[in-house]
Amino acid sequence: MKGSGFLQPRDPTKDLLVPGRTCGSCSLCCKVLQIDELQKPVGQWCPNCAVGRGCKIYQTRPSECRTFHCAWLISPDLGEEWQPARAKFVLYSEGKANRIVAHVDPGYPTAWRAEPYYRQLKEWARAAVDRDGQVCVYVKLRTIVILPTRDVDLGELTNGDFIIVSERRMPDGRREWDAHKKTLADIPPEERGKWTNVRGRVPT
Repeated sequence: MKGSGFLQPRDPTKDLLVPGRTCGSCSLCCKVLQIDELQKPVGQWCPNCAVGRGCKIYQTRPSECRTFHCAWLISPDLGEEWQPARAKFVLYSEGKANRIVAHVDPGYPTAWRAEPYYRQLKEWARAAVDRDGQVCVYVKLRTIVILPTRDVDLGELTNGDFIIVSERRMPDGRREWDAHKKTLADIPPEERGKWTNVRGRVPT
């Protein structure tokens, strides 16, 4: 999928950054993501973040933060418009690199619907359904699943919820998809390893 080179398991021993790209003044990940080691909730600025300048505990920052790279930093196919401070969301992969996530700044909750972002999210969604993948938008705990033919708002999810995408054939032969949230108890044992829901944490 074009622009989805970030959908690969990360090797922390290698420098994955696109040459010339740095966080610079962008610190949006410090707002939108949950950081367990700091007990920082999703959608709130980290108290250790000097907004627009960087991390005040950079040398001793948690491992969650050290190993995180947004998609813009590591995918050369993504243009400057995908830089998080400009797009108003942080793009990354989570789970077993089978889910593309646009984690939106809650101050700009519809930023993901602007172009060229929405068109690209749809393109990724069309490719994802044939690869056991998902494309999701997070606005704090609210989760919207992007499907090829529609978007499904699942409302607020917790870390105990899983996102399931299912397909059905329409009478005229068209493919249609739906998305559901389920708890672990709702998922058959043989399916439990298929989807991973880390719901807004820094992916590790």
